[in-house]
Amino acid sequence: MEYEFHFVVDGIEVDDDKAVAIVHETFDGVLTRHRGRHFLDVSESGVNAIDAAHRIVVRLRKSLPALRLLRTDPDLVGVSDIAERVERSRQNVQQWVSGERRQDKLPFPDPEGITGRSPVWRWGDVNAWLAQFGEGDEVHPPTREEALTIDFLLPKWQRTLDDGLPLVHFVAAESGDGREGERETVQRLLEGTLALPGVLERIAAFPVPRTERQRLTVVCAVLTDRLSGVVSRIGHDEVWAVLAFQGAESELRLQPVGTADAPGAVPVSRLGLGRDATVGDLLLVQTNGPDDIPVTPITPVGLD
Repeated sequence: MEYEFHFVVDGIEVDDDKAVAIVHETFDGVLTRHRGRHFLDVSESGVNAIDAAHRIVVRLRKSLPALRLLRTDPDLVGVSDIAERVERSRQNVQQWVSGERRQDKLPFPDPEGITGRSPVWRWGDVNAWLAQFGEGDEVHPPTREEALTIDFLLPKWQRTLDDGLPLVHFVAAESGDGREGERETVQRLLEGTLALPGVLERIAAFPVPRTERQRLTVVCAVLTDRLSGVVSRIGHDEVWAVLAFQGAESELRLQPVGTADAPGAVPVSRLGLGRDATVGDLLLVQTNGPDDIPVTPITPVGLD
């Protein structure tokens, strides 16, 4: 999905022709100034708003290293603003707010606050409510909950990039099979491990030819997850990721994995593994080898 972000920023100005050109030509974005404060409007695709924000932070840092994203702007709207954006009457919108219409759906979102005597809402919340009826913007602004999470993570993400380290994006290998808790345990173990000095540096130094070294996707899995499912979690603009799982003795293991387009990787078929091979099958091959001879971990190409 495509998400739209309205950031309050510092480090670049509308008078900087080079920066404005990069914002427009590279990101199809807009940089504006209002009462001495600069705002940046950009969009990015992702599996959710947090993932899209994660991606755009990396891309912006690469092209505009002086840029600092301070926070998201809530884009507050009143009844008249909503009516104008969705091309409905003010009375119609007021009926949504009061619950007189569309009572069979989720209630209209709570206001963000009061301006004068009138309530105002985050456009992201209103847009998400309108999506129930197939209305609203096709490009989705973050909701209040998503924006609060992004605002909390922005300083951490930017400090990590300042240190020359990649931003880690965690994703589960599968879902809906009742083993989500085990994959969350893997993520918590890895988060604790990454907090130790030097660990992230060693992971970032894996001999993986990532084209974008400022972002690292980690797929958290259990032994029964299929390798094809693991690879399907790699981003649309990526060919490599790191597989994280617990081994037979509950030790945390990390393994580079790639798509069929990853250069220099070893196909799983060369390891004697079939199309339905699991993470556990890969662990057995690495531990025992084809003839019960231990082999060093290799980077397999997952199945698309």
